[in-house]
Amino acid sequence: MATKTTNASELTRLINQLRQERQQHEAAIAEIDATFKAFGIVAPSSAGRGAGGKKGKKRADTEAPSKGKRRGRKPAADKRGSSRKAPWSRKFEMTGDQLIMTFVREKGGATTEDIRKHWEASGRRGKAENNLTLLVKGGKLKRSKLDSTQGRGSMYSIP
Repeated sequence: MATKTTNASELTRLINQLRQERQQHEAAIAEIDATFKAFGIVAPSSAGRGAGGKKGKKRADTEAPSKGKRRGRKPAADKRGSSRKAPWSRKFEMTGDQLIMTFVREKGGATTEDIRKHWEASGRRGKAENNLTLLVKGGKLKRSKLDSTQGRGSMYSIP
């Protein structure tokens, strides 16, 4: 019976200690908010927290950004109504797949290295290998490994 009483009193002591720590943290947050306000800084609000400090829905600005997405504002629309393009985006006359298919057709077959060099020479970013993989999977290109005497990589041809 003594252990139950001891456990209960220990639990009560821990709960009281946590309550005190919480009050100290709340006071510190209030002090930080006051400092922010004095300097005109907009502090993130404690929205999503109801009475008792229970968490509600996550706010968008507190979530970790997912891979591939950028945080911050969306590009502002210009006066004509269309949104601005990212500074690295470009328009090409033909798609990457068309560029590779035309190159392989004209050469009668090309190695990975030849296609990669042509890709870069045309001013494209990224890797041609991504498009090559999709073209092979789609049956538009045929891939055959090069012999060790010919070097590394593969030979691509029109099936």
